[in-house]
Amino acid sequence: MKKIIVFEGGIETLSFFSRQLAIAWKKIGMAVFTYQLDLQEDSQKKEQMRKLKKFCKSNETVVVTFNFNGLRGEEEFYIGEKLFWAQEQIPCVNIMVDHPFYYPELLEHAEKELGSRLYYQVLIDIDHKNFMERFYPGIKHTLFLPLAGTEVQWCWDDKKYDVVFTGNYTSPKQFRKYIERIDEEYTQFYDGILQDLIQNPEMTMEAAFEVHLKREMGNLTDEDLKICMGKMIFLDLYVRFYFRGEVLRTLAEADIPVHVWGAGWEALDCKKPENIIKEGPTDTQGCLEAMAHSKIALNVMPWFKNGAHDRIFSAMQNGAVCVTDESKYLWQELQDQENVIFYSLREYKNLPEKITWLLQKEGRWKKIADMGYHFAKKRHVWQKRAEEILKWLKEERI
Repeated sequence: MKKIIVFEGGIETLSFFSRQLAIAWKKIGMAVFTYQLDLQEDSQKKEQMRKLKKFCKSNETVVVTFNFNGLRGEEEFYIGEKLFWAQEQIPCVNIMVDHPFYYPELLEHAEKELGSRLYYQVLIDIDHKNFMERFYPGIKHTLFLPLAGTEVQWCWDDKKYDVVFTGNYTSPKQFRKYIERIDEEYTQFYDGILQDLIQNPEMTMEAAFEVHLKREMGNLTDEDLKICMGKMIFLDLYVRFYFRGEVLRTLAEADIPVHVWGAGWEALDCKKPENIIKEGPTDTQGCLEAMAHSKIALNVMPWFKNGAHDRIFSAMQNGAVCVTDESKYLWQELQDQENVIFYSLREYKNLPEKITWLLQKEGRWKKIADMGYHFAKKRHVWQKRAEEILKWLKEERI
């Protein structure tokens, strides 16, 4: 492959990731076409599509996208009833940054429109890859590849924040309308799943769903399970924000100030709200700059139990100690108290002690941050990810 098509203009973080991959591929001599999804004028769209068609060349071009951009049924990518990528036989690599059960319709659409020969799926958690292989056996090409981190300009003397967190917050109460929308029996069923996950936070979301669904409904087929799981994603969001709120509340009420970049934090009930210092919403660049000014970058993963979040590797590359909940993959990849600090969601109330211990001595947090920086710069940059994707496509004979 010599030519790659990426997309910008949709969700800001996905545009940022696409841009980082494009920069990396250009460095190694690939031709990259960046398609802007947010053009408004029909004349602009037509001109962009004309340029795209001219750029594409059979057997030399591949699409690399995030979360189905360009594969969502956008009218501009259809010629009659035929998807342009299918008509031109252009392979499409879709990097999914959420659990696959968020996208049953889009996965089925991609499988139908492109088939196993043209559709390639990248997952950022090994359990997500296993889920795909079990529930979507028609999608033959899957790769586990975590997102990378990004470095901005930083220096040791400019670490003005002790602890930062970058991410939005939604009160779990907002999801009760979905939990209570049918009747008391369904409410108890959903609450049982939530209780199981909160008490056993190492459990994957799909494992909890399957156990409770089969207990309630009997021996369901994989197809039945897949359909049910796609209607239960509000439980994933509930638990994600539940622990995000619990972790920050625990630190704040232990008199550890946390500078927070993100929306919605005024909704968190906290006895000492003055210790949650709301810096407001920002974009990806703003999040990176916040990490660059911090000694500790706190992370609460979106229920990735065998993968990683880009916040981890970005924190490390910006000279901050990443304090994160654990996963199987992270335990294999990183070294606790050497280049990262792990905590368990089972024991998140011990976090204030861990944070205080880190901050007591400048030499301690600096050493861990320095080790993390050099490790992440060696293994978890976008240049590495760009090369790994090309290597995978070569192995798959694309």
